[in-house]
Amino acid sequence: MNKSNPEYCNFAFISLNKGLLESDAWNSLSLNQIRVFIYLYSCLQWYKDKRKKTYYPSNNGEIEVSSVKMRAKLHISKQTCSKAIHQLIKVGLIKLTRVGENKVSHKYKILYDVVSQLEERWRKYPEQDWENECPKTPNTLVGIKTRFKSHPEKVDRISVNQASSLDLALDNRQVDLPNNEEN
Repeated sequence: MNKSNPEYCNFAFISLNKGLLESDAWNSLSLNQIRVFIYLYSCLQWYKDKRKKTYYPSNNGEIEVSSVKMRAKLHISKQTCSKAIHQLIKVGLIKLTRVGENKVSHKYKILYDVVSQLEERWRKYPEQDWENECPKTPNTLVGIKTRFKSHPEKVDRISVNQASSLDLALDNRQVDLPNNEEN
């Protein structure tokens, strides 16, 4: 590894306990998904409590990592990175705290070792998953039924399975999109 361009952020070690290594959540991950998890874990910043002489994470829930930077450091494709993030959210090892759009990065929270046991979702994985919290892009008007149309805004949304509302996975609020239909 080149010291001028390390693969991960600065960290001394990561301890993986037996409970995690034998869990269904961990065993459902591929090698690239594990690498993405370790990369996100390495982006935690730590502060030292001088009285107790222990370290605590200072930015858990505020881990802001560009997917472009992550892909470049780990040498993985955009699709592999996206699938890894989705799988890590699904099994409960990370949580999305902010959905990033338009050059703004997602924010993540690590749900292993640095949170209380009640927050460790990965322990409940086979019975419960969090696939509904994965970031989704809204359906756009690109496809077989809309190509070569002179006025794509006049295409019937129901016939092309176009969503009329956008479901925000974090807080499950509905945001109504304005209709562009002319009377």
